[in-house]
Amino acid sequence: MTTSLEKPYSEIQKTFADTNVFITGATGFIGHVLVEKVLRSCPVNHVYLLVRPKKSKGLYTRLNAMFDGPFFSKLRSEQPNFIKRVSLISGDCEQPNLGLSPSDEEFVVSNMNIIIHCAATIYLNGSLKRTTLINVRSTRDLLLIARRTHHLKSFVYVSTAFANTNQPVSKEIIYDCHMPGETLIDMAESLSAELIDSITKQCLKTWPNTYTFSKCIAENLVKQYGQHLPISIVRPSIVTFTKDEPITGWFTNVNSVPGLCIGIIVGAIRVGLCDKDAPAVTVPADKVANLIITAVWQGSKKSNEDSVIPIFNYVPNNLAPPLTFGQTIHALVNITKTHKIYLEKQLWVPSVLCTKYKFIFTVFFYLYHYIPAAIIDMILWITGHTFRVVPICSKAYSMMLDMSYFGTGHFKFDDRNLEALISHQSAEDKVLFDIDISKINWDKHMLSTVYGARQHIFNQNGNTAAAIKRHRMITTAYYTFNGTLYAFLLYSLYFILNCVFKFT
Repeated sequence: MTTSLEKPYSEIQKTFADTNVFITGATGFIGHVLVEKVLRSCPVNHVYLLVRPKKSKGLYTRLNAMFDGPFFSKLRSEQPNFIKRVSLISGDCEQPNLGLSPSDEEFVVSNMNIIIHCAATIYLNGSLKRTTLINVRSTRDLLLIARRTHHLKSFVYVSTAFANTNQPVSKEIIYDCHMPGETLIDMAESLSAELIDSITKQCLKTWPNTYTFSKCIAENLVKQYGQHLPISIVRPSIVTFTKDEPITGWFTNVNSVPGLCIGIIVGAIRVGLCDKDAPAVTVPADKVANLIITAVWQGSKKSNEDSVIPIFNYVPNNLAPPLTFGQTIHALVNITKTHKIYLEKQLWVPSVLCTKYKFIFTVFFYLYHYIPAAIIDMILWITGHTFRVVPICSKAYSMMLDMSYFGTGHFKFDDRNLEALISHQSAEDKVLFDIDISKINWDKHMLSTVYGARQHIFNQNGNTAAAIKRHRMITTAYYTFNGTLYAFLLYSLYFILNCVFKFT
């Protein structure tokens, strides 16, 4: 069997050859995709993953569980013994020094060649205290460890393209922040969560949420502590389903745009708070993993005397064909209908009303979501079950409010560093670690997204008999409900007109 690890190695593969790689955030969405790609396509000596300890499971029980699943089937097929090149290191990014024991910290200092910091809490409006500890302090502490590392070849910090969207154009530079990182860390360590919550708005100033604020401050710490390290920053935009590798249409994070896509497909999301004409700033997860790997190679070429930190905005606005949120939602709804993709978990016929106005969104959300949910919960209560639909609606409402900043904004990005990086890749690396999204076909990508969701999220292969039966039942209920509603509205209109004009 031919694999991507056969010699001669490409330029990027040579950077990884016989290295020890330390990755944080490996259990997250991007981390999963990155770890799989590194193991499958990079000739590393060993990969060390930082994971939170769990009393119920030992590290190696978790190790086996992590790689047990269809996502790693291609890796298992090409390299049956790959797991021998992976070890877990117990830690927690919410704790000082990433929760590393003194012996593990010294092991990292003595043995790591490449460090990739992916770990972060992505709750947009999470507690500023917790967000600071995870996103800011862990970055500083890992940088301090990296400064002591004996044989460091490259350090990559994974930020976000939205760290500086309060600027007219987000350039590939580190913008100064009004609050030093050390000040924010001191606040998080010494003040209560309640007190910090009370002053969060004043701390954020022009940043829309705690997540983007924390990422901007973390970048400033990269500049402060990593300026003369072989370091680079990757800024992906909204990360969505995998496009090509190792399987299409795969994702795990349901708290972001992919989760809303699932809600649209099953008919659970009927109202969206977004501007139909706003650019959909999304990139596939496998391309993000390729960019992180490519940034490792680019960072390894940075000299200690070079104070400029390479930064790469990974956004589709300038390179990829245009795509708006309106086009995305329309395509997802049409794909399920035209390709007759039926789901056993379907809740309603897919249809979404979009508005960029919060008041209109709230009114229709109550009509389309809260009122039906309350009726269903009442039926559940009468039949002896607990309320569960209204809480789900409340969670969806809050999530869409949190994400409205990204769904209604018309952001501008500079990505000249990214374009230069693509041009500097060798012909082999352009294939092995493809980051060029200029030729992406969004319709095909969304079709694979829907198929992937059916297979990997709902564990359903094809249109099963149960899915077809449910589709027919939902369709019948949909047209019956709409017919009854329109008949009621027509009768009400007739009744009103009759009262006014006294029809005989």
